[in-house]
Amino acid sequence: MKSRRGSGLIAAAAVSFAILVLASVFLEYSRLQSTERDVRDAVQAAVTETCEEQYAGLYDGVREGYSGGYRKAGGSWSESLSAADVYARLDASLGTRKDGSTHVKYAGTDVNYRLSGLSAQITNAPFAPDGKGAGQLACTAEIDLQMPLMVRLGNITPLHGRITVKSGYTPKF
Repeated sequence: MKSRRGSGLIAAAAVSFAILVLASVFLEYSRLQSTERDVRDAVQAAVTETCEEQYAGLYDGVREGYSGGYRKAGGSWSESLSAADVYARLDASLGTRKDGSTHVKYAGTDVNYRLSGLSAQITNAPFAPDGKGAGQLACTAEIDLQMPLMVRLGNITPLHGRITVKSGYTPKF
């Protein structure tokens, strides 16, 4: 009879390698999800702060019962909204740096992610809400997120995604 000593060594190595690959995939997926959540939360905070900056211009109109975000200039009413530098808020909260047209977060010398294509829009409440479906001041932002994979397996393209967040101001009274 032949000795079968060591015949399970190759199978054990293959199983160990498969477990290692699955663990790597799980950790990479967790890193991507965590990064996307952090960026989404930071964009949400920046947009919320932008809406909160409009408060001084909103309160008087809401208190008087017509709407917020309008001012009487001369004999007519006009919108009085201003946009803030959302990228500056993101750079401060996420630690990103401007690099050309993108804002980049580095992990040591490697790129962790890139932000680009920010579009922020402030939608004013109707001038004289009818009381039924009274509108609100809404701030909406979209930003492109590009994350390279940390596992260097050939020429894999980075993950691209568009994050959309919305924030608003609704009076409580």
